Amino acid sequence: MQSLTALCSSINFLPISPNLHNSKQPIRSVYSQKKHEKSNSKYIDSRPYCTMGKQSKTSLSDAWPTISLSLFGSGFFLGPLIDGIHSRVDLVTYQNGSIDIGPLHTNIWVPPLLGLFYCTVGLLQLFLDEKFSPKAPEGSLEKTASSLIAVVVFIEVSAEMYKAGVADNIEGYILFAAAEFIWLFLDGSRQGFALACIVGLGCPLAEIPIMKLFHLWYYPQANIILFGQGLVTWTITCYFVYTPFLINFSRWLKSVTASAAGSDRSD
Repeated sequence: MQSLTALCSSINFLPISPNLHNSKQPIRSVYSQKKHEKSNSKYIDSRPYCTMGKQSKTSLSDAWPTISLSLFGSGFFLGPLIDGIHSRVDLVTYQNGSIDIGPLHTNIWVPPLLGLFYCTVGLLQLFLDEKFSPKAPEGSLEKTASSLIAVVVFIEVSAEMYKAGVADNIEGYILFAAAEFIWLFLDGSRQGFALACIVGLGCPLAEIPIMKLFHLWYYPQANIILFGQGLVTWTITCYFVYTPFLINFSRWLKSVTASAAGSDRSD
């Protein structure tokens, strides 16, 4: 009997293993964690969210007919007026289809060609914004007007320097520096710079088959010959400066179109 009592006493005073005590802890923590995650998942799934931001954005696939028509119309009417600054000083001489409207010397094919130019560059910029720059800044009327004024002033300065007989290389240096400043002030993005370079190099090259095949115009004092056709090198800068204007103009048109579509849905 005494031995049994001693055995029981020894069992009661045996130290409890810490491993045995802690072995239940992971089970409890895993269970509580799973329970907590399960409750959170139910809460997150049932939580309402707002889709007004997505609904307010107008996709280019929906708005491009209106935007393209506005761009083409602007190039059709505004483009020849700006282009007439150069024809006024005989930088370019029109041949087949040339017309004179008061002091404006142009060609009958210039309005649709410039309309196509406005439309192509503007829609290309909006496509790039939608695919690669979803956080691109929205256009504004103030920035569009500033870009237009910059284009007109730039082309007027180039025409006056040409008229004054400034050497082509000197005029080219001045215009290239001014074009860089205008891009930095009115756009400043790498995407905009890349597009301006493509437009600046591509458009003078696109003039070559038009002049060579259809004899619509030519440059009487060309300083470079490419594929048997004369060009003026610094006209690259004119197309370059045109690009920030078309970028801001197309973005502003998209903003106006989106606002009009939002008003129609609210009505």
